[in-house]
Amino acid sequence: MSNLWQQIWEKRTLQPQHAITLDTLISLDGFDSGAGKINPADWQEYTRRISEKLGLKPGDSVFEVGCGAGAFLFALRQQFALEVGGLDYTAGLIEAAQQAMPDGDFHVQAAQSLETEPAYDFVIANSVFHYFDEVMAAQVLQAMWKKSRHGIAILDIPNAATRDACELARREALTQAEYEEKYKGLHHTYFTPEWFTRQLPERSHQVFQSCVPNYAQSEFRFSVIFSKHLHG
Repeated sequence: MSNLWQQIWEKRTLQPQHAITLDTLISLDGFDSGAGKINPADWQEYTRRISEKLGLKPGDSVFEVGCGAGAFLFALRQQFALEVGGLDYTAGLIEAAQQAMPDGDFHVQAAQSLETEPAYDFVIANSVFHYFDEVMAAQVLQAMWKKSRHGIAILDIPNAATRDACELARREALTQAEYEEKYKGLHHTYFTPEWFTRQLPERSHQVFQSCVPNYAQSEFRFSVIFSKHLHG
């Protein structure tokens, strides 16, 4: 991940006037403007859809790579009693996650340093793989697989097949000045579904279009879930 991205994320911190709400956590996690804006109701529906695809049930444990302020895990815990943990390289965002979920196990740590122990039932990464180059993405994916008991989910991945349309939509959601300020020197990595299946060949998996309601990026993104066995 480029230093420019890191500088951007390090500016996002929980301010004293901010209440710990899902809306606040979503904003801290960057889904608050332009083509990337998601409101709390749509976010809750998104996490419900993913929990259904994973087969989550009360008492499961979920670890998130690049968890930011924890909006995804926080919304999952509004549905189920879950054990949660996560890592992010941004100290201010991890502090917010810890305040939102005091019983969670959160660490300021780079994704490529993901440790495979302790194991969690599910290990997820939402809307972060586009910050990795392919070498780092492959490394993180393998560590996620080893850390999981039941499966992994890599969500909201920019699709290489729709790259031009995606970048046009991002540009049109902002003024020219806003776009240049927001994205100058910043790189997104685009993937194909086949890239993921090559990393974990012959593993049970499902690939599906990003399923965030009313999200401008959904048509340009996909998600993939790999399962170790049927989770009932």
